[in-house]
Amino acid sequence: MVAVCFEDTETADLLMQEVDDYRRSLGWRDNHEFKFAKSPKSVVLEMLRRAMKYEFRVYVVYVRKNNFRMLPTMSPFVDGEKLYNWAMKELLCGIPLKQAKITIDGRSNKRYRKDATTYLRREVGRKNVGKLEFKFDDSVTTSLLQFADLVAGSVNRSMQPSKTDALDYIAIFRDRIVGIRKLSAM
Repeated sequence: MVAVCFEDTETADLLMQEVDDYRRSLGWRDNHEFKFAKSPKSVVLEMLRRAMKYEFRVYVVYVRKNNFRMLPTMSPFVDGEKLYNWAMKELLCGIPLKQAKITIDGRSNKRYRKDATTYLRREVGRKNVGKLEFKFDDSVTTSLLQFADLVAGSVNRSMQPSKTDALDYIAIFRDRIVGIRKLSAM
């Protein structure tokens, strides 16, 4: 799970425009998504390179889901939503937030969004002073979520040493990574 953080909304808006402009230069429709797993390698690499002219930081938590599902003490995390929320909380608690607008990728139902927002406000709010706004959005309509998907896919690929391109993507933005924290079930 990855958080791509911007100091100000202007920078985020400029990167969002860069994503949209690159999509148009490729001749893609406005609703064509950049996805790490589905976009050609050359497209992902170019989008990452284009993003480097903007200031952002990357925070990462890494979870091996099977470790959580196999241990009896981790039975609360067998539910994918609970594991997702917990990992998101761990990610956000590792970021020094004073005030933030947090957009989360997800087309989930209204009840889940409400429960997750309540949980995150309660848990993340304890560790941070200031106002945190949470919003769930669909990556099809949010270019910054698509960029975050490319970053997350790049980080994930870097943890697969058997892949020949394991380090190709992350090499572009490695200096923007504040930290990669592996979450353990033990």
